[in-house]
Amino acid sequence: MQTIPTTQDTQKRITRYRFLGLFGYFGLIILMFVWQLWLTPEKIQDHTQSQALAELTAMADVNPELLPQVEAEKQKWLERQAAHESNPLAKAFIWIFPLLIPFYGLVKGKPYTAAWSNFVVMIYYMHSLTIMYTDPDERYLAILEFALANCMLFGNGIYARMQGKELGLGLDKLKVVMAEEKEREEAYKAQHKD
Repeated sequence: MQTIPTTQDTQKRITRYRFLGLFGYFGLIILMFVWQLWLTPEKIQDHTQSQALAELTAMADVNPELLPQVEAEKQKWLERQAAHESNPLAKAFIWIFPLLIPFYGLVKGKPYTAAWSNFVVMIYYMHSLTIMYTDPDERYLAILEFALANCMLFGNGIYARMQGKELGLGLDKLKVVMAEEKEREEAYKAQHKD
C-alpha cells in the first residue's frame, strides 16, 4: 500500500534537491576558478620546465660547455611563455561569468531561476564531454566538471518542478487552455451577435 507523502515530507525532498543543485552550482564555480588559475596543464608544464631550466643553468655553472644548450633552452622557454601569455584571471572570469547570471535567484530559491539555469549548465556539460574526449591531461577535471554539472542539472530541474507545483506555479495543460479559449471565443461571439 502506497502512502501519500505529507507536506513536510515533500518539503524535505524539495530541500534535498535544492541543495543538490546548489552543490553542483557552487562546485562548478570553485572548479572553474581553480582549474583556470592553477590546474591547467600549461601552468604545470611551465613550472616543470622552469625547474628543469634552473637545474640546467646550475649544471652550466659547473660545466661551461653546456652554456649554448642553456641559452637555446631559455629561448624555447621564453617562446612558450609568449605563446601562453593570457591572463588566467580573465580566463577564469570568462568561465565563471555565465554561472553568476542566475546567482541571486538560485540563492533565494526561486524555482523559475532554477529551471532556466539549466540552460546555463549546458555550457559546462558540453565542455566537460569535449575535454573528456579530446584532452587526456585534463580528463580528471572534466569528469569532475561533468559530475558537478549533473548535480546542478538534475537538482535544479527536479527542485523547480516540485517547488513550482507546491507553490501552484506552472503551465496549464494545453487541453485546458484550448477549452478556456474556446469558451471565451463563444462568449464573445454570443455577446456581439446581437
